[in-house]
Amino acid sequence: MAKKEKKKSSAALTKSLKNRDQYLRTSFLYQASALMANAANMTPELAVTATSATAPLARYYASQMKAVARKSVIRLDPNIKRSICKRCDTVLIPGRTCAIVVENESADKVPHADVLTHTCRVCGGQKRFPIGKKGDFVVFTERPDHVVE
Repeated sequence: MAKKEKKKSSAALTKSLKNRDQYLRTSFLYQASALMANAANMTPELAVTATSATAPLARYYASQMKAVARKSVIRLDPNIKRSICKRCDTVLIPGRTCAIVVENESADKVPHADVLTHTCRVCGGQKRFPIGKKGDFVVFTERPDHVVE
């Protein structure tokens, strides 16, 4: 008789995860960066410029997070990558550190050509995401077939 396969619990999976300490470090650095970015924009005077004392610290934490991920060769979650500016490592907070606009540059203004544009207010960098082509698009980390049980 063949042995029955036991399903691994989520606790067993986290213990067997390679580079667990690097994942924890990147998670901590992202949270610290987001916290410092929010602290930089608490007052209305600093909301547009984001030049308080904590804004450079937030960018430093985000750059360190990218460096840790790059050195340990781990992949960052797509949602984390989308929330950080590639040019200046600012955490993109809608309405505070970035402006969000839906653009359609097609001649006929067809709905499947819509593009969501995040524009960083610190450096002017843009991130563009096509949103009109597939309305039912789901990031691979949120798909039900991706979850390990």
